[in-house]
Amino acid sequence: MKAIVKGFTLIELLVVITIIGILATGATSVYTSQIQKARDTTRLNDLSALQASIEQVYQDTSEYPGSDSFFTEVWAYLERLPSDPKHGQNCNAGAGTVSCAYAYVTGPDNNTITQGEYELSSAFENSGNRSNRAANTVDNGNDDERIEKGLDVGNNNTTVAGGGAITVANGACTVAGATSGSAEGVIIVINGNPSSGECS
Repeated sequence: MKAIVKGFTLIELLVVITIIGILATGATSVYTSQIQKARDTTRLNDLSALQASIEQVYQDTSEYPGSDSFFTEVWAYLERLPSDPKHGQNCNAGAGTVSCAYAYVTGPDNNTITQGEYELSSAFENSGNRSNRAANTVDNGNDDERIEKGLDVGNNNTTVAGGGAITVANGACTVAGATSGSAEGVIIVINGNPSSGECS
């Protein structure tokens, strides 16, 4: 009497492996999207904390912190300055390369009062957040790739002139866009608490 050998044929194994591959690919894209959304939520929370501290500086000094004093003034109200979860990396922007970084700039308001307006911004990774929260029609800013908060964000711009991405260096307060030493019009990049002497 012959024993019957049971097993899978090569075709059955290939079908199962293909199905597992398809399911794994779908799960990976869902996982990646959820991680991006989580980092974007962190960015929103960080911007809210920074904005509350900036507004507190205004209440005490009657002007928003200038680029030359931002860190020392905001430190008084926020013990630990935040850093973008992917600081200095590409945020996978829809229209080009946008660095993941928190940026701040101040300028005169419509009545030419010095440091009377400001913009605080961050790039989003998730494409849904970019279109639903960062679009100019939503936040009234001038950059579709970054969420912009502040006072008269349409008049202030944390994007480097010419449409280039914010340059992120190792330092905590890289400046771009104007002469250093100026309190207004200088974009600063926030990357946690700076080292001593780093922001001079």
